[in-house]
Amino acid sequence: MHTNGTKKQLYPSAICVLTGMERGVLASHSCQDSTESNDFTMIVTTDGLGVLQVDQSRFRLGKESCWIAAPGQRVQICAAERELEYYRLTFRMLPLQPQAEEEALSFWTGEMVCTPFSRLVEGIEEIYVHRDETDRLARYANHVRFETVLCELIQQNAAGKPTQDPLRAVERSIEYVKQHYQQPLTVEQLAQAAAVPRWRYTQLFKELTGQIPLDYINGLRINRAKQLLLLTGDRVHEIAQNVGFNSEYYFNRRFKQMVGVAPGKYRNVHRDDLRVVSLFMEDYLCSLGITPIVQWAHSYWGKQDYLGLQDVPTFDVLWDEVQALSSSNPDVIMLRPCTGWESAHYEQCAKIARTCLVRELGSDWRATMRILGDWLNRRDAADRAIEQYDRKAAAAQNKLSRSLKGQTVAFLRILPNKTIVEKTYTAPVMFEDLRMQPHPLVKALSIAEARAGVSREWLASLDADHIFYSFDKWHEADEGAEKRLIDQPVWQSLRAVRNNCAYEVDFITWMNHGIIANGKKIDEILSVLA
Repeated sequence: MHTNGTKKQLYPSAICVLTGMERGVLASHSCQDSTESNDFTMIVTTDGLGVLQVDQSRFRLGKESCWIAAPGQRVQICAAERELEYYRLTFRMLPLQPQAEEEALSFWTGEMVCTPFSRLVEGIEEIYVHRDETDRLARYANHVRFETVLCELIQQNAAGKPTQDPLRAVERSIEYVKQHYQQPLTVEQLAQAAAVPRWRYTQLFKELTGQIPLDYINGLRINRAKQLLLLTGDRVHEIAQNVGFNSEYYFNRRFKQMVGVAPGKYRNVHRDDLRVVSLFMEDYLCSLGITPIVQWAHSYWGKQDYLGLQDVPTFDVLWDEVQALSSSNPDVIMLRPCTGWESAHYEQCAKIARTCLVRELGSDWRATMRILGDWLNRRDAADRAIEQYDRKAAAAQNKLSRSLKGQTVAFLRILPNKTIVEKTYTAPVMFEDLRMQPHPLVKALSIAEARAGVSREWLASLDADHIFYSFDKWHEADEGAEKRLIDQPVWQSLRAVRNNCAYEVDFITWMNHGIIANGKKIDEILSVLA
């Protein structure tokens, strides 16, 4: 056989072989860990939401996510509220030439672009169906299927390669518009930046948003203008410029087209109809006559059921993403560091709506109430609510001074691994407003010591006349483990327990500084002690 030219290498320097595959369904709020010392790990999610942790980094998993982790990395996937459905594949890179070692180490890892995602899933499902083939030819065919899927992923995610996916380019452009709508923007500029022809850009933009670019941009501007009209005293022409309109006349015309009334009239009509997100401060909002559009929730603690906000959507502060708040179209978002929503969230929230940060005021709920009243133009309502509470507390204190006659009380927050003497949320009501007498052991503990938990010996010596207690469900033990303490001899031997003077109360109501919660604490205390 005769050939011309230089002999070329016709095979790759390395191949990838599938070493494991599973299709799984992860129950809500459960996790799965794995570490492959020699293999890459590919996670492909097909339904549900969750979190992926690769070593120390955490990433959000959506319904259509694909991630690849390098050998030796610890991979943990956790489901959120719903079950998480996924495929987990492991594969090994086998060098065919010595120099392929370096190539293997530089293999693409991280989140993978896969368009269309359905094609990726179809390929993986086909591999899964044939995973147990015993015939050599059938197994080889399945190997080819896997390498085909992997090849397409590598092609779409090749380092330094410009994107060939117009849809993804327009998606990125839309995110840019959301963050820069106040600036001068034209369709020509946006299409050019996305490297997509203008006609195609407009077509894809409408597929993704339901609107052509100019209407979408003006919608963002008008929504922001509505917030500023309600939350500031700025003049209309100042607001128009602030949100990106050069002409007040054009702003007025577009506003009336989209909202139905002129900006000035909108301000007058809707000033008292704010759409507010104020996580774990819903108690204060309700006291001010405002129904929140979203309410705080916690995967383990639940939500503030005592407020009766059954029809208000929840936001789980452990799992839900900040960006999810945008779908509720808030006029204002209020953050408070003591709820876990610290200033780090400020920038994200500020992109959605006007955002205010309530500095930590601890148990001084009256100051918090007045701050919110000032910000929401309801200072009179705040002052009236505080006055009503103070009258209620004074009347209750008068009753208790006769019925308790110097008897001592304590409040315990019970977990499986420790018992906390609660003072932060309960002492302001029990020991200040109602002037109840704390047990000497309780009084001697600092806030830090109380939070750290007390020993069994300390608990055994707690001879308070009355004990209020609540179970904390946020722990890693099995469900209901926090309730086992009350079955143990140390609990049964307590004076208050023996005398039927130990009272279980609602956790969320009592672990709360809100004015409504504090009022309910007074009601519960009176019901058992007055």
